[in-house]
This record gives sequence, C-alpha cells and structure tokens, in this order.
Amino acid sequence: MIPLRLAEVAAAVGGQLINADPEVRVTGGVEFDSRKVGPGGLFVPSVLAAALGVAGLAWLSRPYAVVAGAVVFGAGFGAAQNVSLALMFERAPRTAFGRVSALWNLAYDGGMGAGAVGFGLVAGSAGYGGGFAITAALITAVIVPAWWEQAREHPPAPGGTAAGQ
Repeated sequence: MIPLRLAEVAAAVGGQLINADPEVRVTGGVEFDSRKVGPGGLFVPSVLAAALGVAGLAWLSRPYAVVAGAVVFGAGFGAAQNVSLALMFERAPRTAFGRVSALWNLAYDGGMGAGAVGFGLVAGSAGYGGGFAITAALITAVIVPAWWEQAREHPPAPGGTAAGQ
C-alpha cells in the first residue's frame, strides 16, 4: 500500500478530517484476502467491486454495462456483507451473538431504507445515472474511515508511520 497522510486521503476523496492529526501516515488497515481480515480491517476488493458495479449501473444506455455492473456490485456487496458480520461476531463473546446479529440486521435494514430514500432524492435532481455515479463515489469513500480507525488504534511508530506495515 502507498503510505499516505490522513490529510492526503481526505483531500483525495474531498473529505474533511475531524479530531484527527492530518500528519498521521496510514499504511495499513486494509486487506485483499478475506481470510486475513481482522478487527478494524476492510476487505478492499469487496468495497471496490461494489463501487465499480454501481458505477456500471450509471451507464443506463448500455444494457451490457448495467447487467455487468449489477453482477459485480452483487459480488462485492455479498463479500462485504459476510466480512462485516463475521468481524462483528469476532469482536463479541458467544453469549452476545444474538444481540450482535440483531444489531447488524437493524443497521443493514436501516441503511438499506435510508439509502433508498437518499438515492431517490438524488436521482430526482441528478437522474438515475447521476445517482448511481454519486453512490459509487460514496461507496468508495468508506475506505477513509477504515484507514482513520486503523491510524487511531495503531498510533504512529517511531519511524512516523502507522502500525500495520
């Protein structure tokens, strides 16, 4: 991974840092192999596949792009869904699995509902293609909080980089 400062990550996605040191270097916190994802990690291919798939949906005049986008989105979304639930179970004792499952499902269903309303509002003014393009950008942006969490949980090492190299 290319080591970046938090300020560089925020600038790359048009974000803003809040209560974070902009000079912290982030070099870890993401994973490309789902078998290696741990607490605080992010299964990058699933997020990127979901974003790429939604971006494909923005090409409404190209039926093959829309179908391919839906397939790629589904694969990425399915992987992210499984990894996120597995990570929640990993962080909780067995006796709390029922609460973890209920919380995850509440967040999932609530997010789907809020996302549908938000997409409808955006598509009303930007059109469906614009709505899908904006959604793809928002999906990609979830990488930033994952990096931020890693930088917070693993403060810079004496060499000036966050742990996780």
